[in-house]
Amino acid sequence: MTKLGEEFEPIITDLVQSGNSNQQILDHLKDNYSISISERTLSRRKADWGSSHHAIQQTNDLEEHISRYFHQGMETSQIHRVLCRKHDYIYSLRTLERKIQSMGLQRRQEDIGNFDEGEGADLLEECIKQIHLTPEGSNVGYRRLRHLLHTKYGINIHLQTAARLNRSLDPEGVERRSKRVLKRRVFDVEGPDFIWSADGHDKLKKFGLTIYGFIDAWSRKVLGIFVHTTNNNPRHIGYYYLQLVKEVGGIPQQTTADGGTETIDLAGHQMNLVGQFGSIDPDKCHRFTKSVHNQKIECLRSQLMKQYNSELIRQLYEADKKEYYNPTNPVHHVLFLYLWVPLLQDGPNEWLTNYNSFKRRYDPKSMLPTGCSTNVCYENPEEYNGEEGLIPVDLSCVDELEHKHYPDAKDLMRTSPGWFSEIIDRLKTEMELDWPELHTQNVWGTFSLLEAAIEAYDSAWLEDPTNDPEETIAARARLLYDISSNTIRSSPSPSSPNIHSSPAS
Repeated sequence: MTKLGEEFEPIITDLVQSGNSNQQILDHLKDNYSISISERTLSRRKADWGSSHHAIQQTNDLEEHISRYFHQGMETSQIHRVLCRKHDYIYSLRTLERKIQSMGLQRRQEDIGNFDEGEGADLLEECIKQIHLTPEGSNVGYRRLRHLLHTKYGINIHLQTAARLNRSLDPEGVERRSKRVLKRRVFDVEGPDFIWSADGHDKLKKFGLTIYGFIDAWSRKVLGIFVHTTNNNPRHIGYYYLQLVKEVGGIPQQTTADGGTETIDLAGHQMNLVGQFGSIDPDKCHRFTKSVHNQKIECLRSQLMKQYNSELIRQLYEADKKEYYNPTNPVHHVLFLYLWVPLLQDGPNEWLTNYNSFKRRYDPKSMLPTGCSTNVCYENPEEYNGEEGLIPVDLSCVDELEHKHYPDAKDLMRTSPGWFSEIIDRLKTEMELDWPELHTQNVWGTFSLLEAAIEAYDSAWLEDPTNDPEETIAARARLLYDISSNTIRSSPSPSSPNIHSSPAS
């Protein structure tokens, strides 16, 4: 046989999807089927069968993986190992180096030349000032400052330059941090996914906002941070845990959490899944511990507080003092949660990404990995004398647990009513509101903008005598929310009213 007929389509497609080059495919055809064709003919047949699209998609996926790991701070050899282990990469390290070079990815070992004088220096200082204005950058050290410059602005500078600029632009912060003393406790664990630690963060509870987090105890990788109006509802914590299990693809050997009732669901799911898929005693796979002994998640809380939340708390207390909003006003309360919960979730998510990709300094006294980022040691435990502890699970069983225990997951995770979001979306469009990208520097301006729009909406609604006064936003907010508990009542809300006259028209 000398022709590449239609019967070879599945063979060629499979070879392409396996990552074989044209020359490798030609050799395979010649050795196994005695078919000799030109590379041009092969390319034409691949195009006829759509196999070229598979190759393009594979290339795009590969470049996306390479770019993500590169920007997480991984070295080329570490990227190569992760690609081989998780993405079936079959090429050599040298090929990967050429690929990275062709993608234009590079790490400068020296300061960018024009940042020593003129406009370049001004631009660099302005970037640092912008970082200092953010919650995660308000109390940042020079190492993390250098990392944030890279992740936010693509700027690479020497540590010495970062230290000098940080001291000149934030002398009080440098002095304050230099007085802190490290108190060391011994902590030993075998590797990643042996222990997941979980705990809540209540420093924002005065404002009706809570945070719950999970961390891998060996690598100190932050697995997830969840913002809501409560962190002591066991159904919330159990649901968070199942989302992490689906994301990671398995469960740890053990989970640890404080001995409160909020972790009952988490412990139950952990023991259930270990009983089905693990080889260890389910009774020992969750440990209730005192808060002071749950040291890794407590350390995370400390870092989150120091690097992110302290600035948010200052801003919220300042807003409270200046009476930007009244927490006992139902409309203010609903609007506050509508704006601040997504804002707070985006902020910790960005902080989490930077935290996990930040390279820690080497510490010879630590029994845990140092001199690397949490992402690197989590993905490559064998390089740091660790072993993988993840217990793989059938994700259909996890979905079954989720559907059984949380059929109302969408309502469970909701922090503001659906009708309120729908009305705000309509107001944005019909009143042509100037809606900026939300951040902590403009959120109160946006709050005032929406408050005025809501008042205009209610006034327009009440002008029509045929409309029910109980369906204004203010009336529905009073009906729906119990201000003392910051929770949404389960009673159904009325249908969203129509806007009979737009105040903007």
